[in-house]
Amino acid sequence: MIFARIILGHLYTHPELVDEVDAIIPMPAYLGPHQARKGNDHTGYVIERAILEDGENLPFVLDPPLIEKTRATPRMRDTISLMERQTVAHELYAALHVPDPARVQGRCIMVYDDVFTAGSSLNAVAMRLKASGAVKVYGLTLARAQWR
Repeated sequence: MIFARIILGHLYTHPELVDEVDAIIPMPAYLGPHQARKGNDHTGYVIERAILEDGENLPFVLDPPLIEKTRATPRMRDTISLMERQTVAHELYAALHVPDPARVQGRCIMVYDDVFTAGSSLNAVAMRLKASGAVKVYGLTLARAQWR
């Protein structure tokens, strides 16, 4: 709930960040069969809470999702080298699916993630969304990991 309020406060204070944004979505997470969002999809849960508390009707989109992660992939935070991150990013890109490209076509999309490390995950999501017709993709993160 706190993260949702931080996001809302930041976007309310800086409305220029969402002036041309058509949709604000969470970084896609693989939930697997019958898994709940709360414990397994942190970014989705934060956006879910933000939707409930949003008093300015920001363009949050959660269900149905604009982009889905179809299978588990290695975690980016477990990588050490640039080559490992690139390999995991390629695996992530392959696991991403846009169920209805018409909902993405011509839109500007903001993707929320909790931590930005090297940008590899966000880049993979942006590339998949753009391959499906998105015009622009922006990232919104709560924290920047220390560069290793």
